[in-house]
Amino acid sequence: MTAATQGALATQAPEAVLALSPAAQRLEGRVALVTGAGRGAGRAHARLLAARGAAVAIVDIDADVAQATALEIIDAGGKAIAIAADITDRGLAERLVASVAERLGGLDILVHNAGLIYSMTGLEETDDANFDRLLSINIRAPLFLTRAALPHLRKSRAPRVIFINSQWGQVPDGHSYAYMVSKAGQLGLMKTLAKEFVGEGILVNAITPGAILTRMVPDEYIEAEKAAIPLGRLVHPEEIAAAVAFLASDEAAFITGQALPVNGGALVVGI
Repeated sequence: MTAATQGALATQAPEAVLALSPAAQRLEGRVALVTGAGRGAGRAHARLLAARGAAVAIVDIDADVAQATALEIIDAGGKAIAIAADITDRGLAERLVASVAERLGGLDILVHNAGLIYSMTGLEETDDANFDRLLSINIRAPLFLTRAALPHLRKSRAPRVIFINSQWGQVPDGHSYAYMVSKAGQLGLMKTLAKEFVGEGILVNAITPGAILTRMVPDEYIEAEKAAIPLGRLVHPEEIAAAVAFLASDEAAFITGQALPVNGGALVVGI
């Protein structure tokens, strides 16, 4: 590659990134929709995105916790709205996205955070209803929401779709078929979306955390999880939120189709 070619390529990179300016981390003027944002990790994502300057739609099946998180952001000087919704309702996706875009002025960042964990069971004990429910939450709902968001993402100068996946989507533990299969399928969805829309500048990525210190991890599992993680503790919601904010920012303008592990080294030892 000649020096002239290198120079030409360099000028194509965003100047904010080239300068490594703090401005590259900022999200002013952008609108984010975060599912499952009323509590736990989703709440942390919404709070940090708002702190970086984004207007945030807090979507949660529980209206009270959605409203509480939105008010918390507003009280801190940010901009947020709360929307109570069951994202597994196929007919809701277009109405939900349209409402967010109308009330906040568009949509730039879509964070698929909502999720559940059912009992850890083997194949013969897997409950059909639970299996269908997790496929609906982890695969069908993100597909429908992303499809509904496309017209708005295409208008954005920095469109992002971010999946909160799991390390068990990459390395299954041999139990909880519903959870493991749905998370592996979600990674397939992420990569397929990334490949289809990379030519339009829509960046699609996932974060694959280990066990997060939230109410979704039962107390009886915490010590065993800590013992299995090389860094000796569970990941905090705010640490996952930092990865979300990074992927949403101009600093991540050259990243798409990737699964970012935030798991304390768990994959290194094959968990």
